Amino acid sequence: MFRKLWLTGIVLLVFASHPATAQTKLTPEEERAVFAENLEKAKAGDAAAQFRVALDYFRGRGVEKIDKIESAYWLQKAAEQGHKQAISRLAWHYRNGVGVIQHLPRAEELYKEAYSLGVVGSAVPLAAIYRSGEGRPIEEDGQGRVQENHAEAVRWALIAAEADIDRGQNILGELYRDGIGLHQSFAKALEWFERAAQKDLALAYYNASVIYRNPELEFQDMDKGVEYLKRAADKGHAGAMIDLALSYAAGTGVQQSYDLALEWFTKAAAKNRRSAVRLAKAYEEGVFGDPDHARAYKWYYVAQKSGEVSGIVGRMAMKEKINEPERVTMESEGDAWLEEMQRQVR
Repeated sequence: MFRKLWLTGIVLLVFASHPATAQTKLTPEEERAVFAENLEKAKAGDAAAQFRVALDYFRGRGVEKIDKIESAYWLQKAAEQGHKQAISRLAWHYRNGVGVIQHLPRAEELYKEAYSLGVVGSAVPLAAIYRSGEGRPIEEDGQGRVQENHAEAVRWALIAAEADIDRGQNILGELYRDGIGLHQSFAKALEWFERAAQKDLALAYYNASVIYRNPELEFQDMDKGVEYLKRAADKGHAGAMIDLALSYAAGTGVQQSYDLALEWFTKAAAKNRRSAVRLAKAYEEGVFGDPDHARAYKWYYVAQKSGEVSGIVGRMAMKEKINEPERVTMESEGDAWLEEMQRQVR
């Protein structure tokens, strides 16, 4: 009884001192106290508390460790009571197979339910799902597929774009750019990319930059293209980082600098494992000057250890072109780099 009162007292103090608790950094003790209080309410059937518990399990906040299965479980509990945010988030879990068995038709159903309850942002993933179709048919050992439907993709993208949602405006721009469900129009695509970029969306900056930097299009504006490319890269878009690195290596739209090229390639590699392969290829192909097979080996090695299958082939090919001391040194450097990345994440 005393412990329950103590926990409640901490929770009340936290909320009284910090009205916007979700945006306030709590101590580990406060996080555990908030979680314990929410868990008690969640078990009693409080849908809002169930949703908060799900988020805490997903983020590892106030709990011993991240648990995506528990997160999905509590989202399901809240969704069954009509909690609209829980329904939308549960749809994401089913779409990506996080904490549940991936099932795209179930995700589609949940996104539509969330939209009907007022979560307009659900239109964005629906547009993306219908654009290309997602999932694998059950008869092919999959868990269900949603067939591509370009008319529906356009309909949901328009809903999101006209609701002034940046990701909706961006996806509508992509549909115009690619001529999917709409007559291809780079002018219209650029218009929607610009509107999304005004909201500081990294992907929109990148998409617009690609059009501005394309010499075959009438909209070429290298200065603006590079400006947008830098904004996207600064905001962490891996593709923009790679393009910016290549721009510095070749001196396209910027003053040539191998140092800056390597800096952006390395930042991209820290962002995702496929970018490590791109950096390896850059060394292999001599983007920084002469080909450097040892450095190429290092980044193929990093990519492979990060789970990128394509790193295996490159690593084996480079292994044939370097000596044993070089291999040992590059693997040691690769391991040290990966360890540093892990420390930064913690």
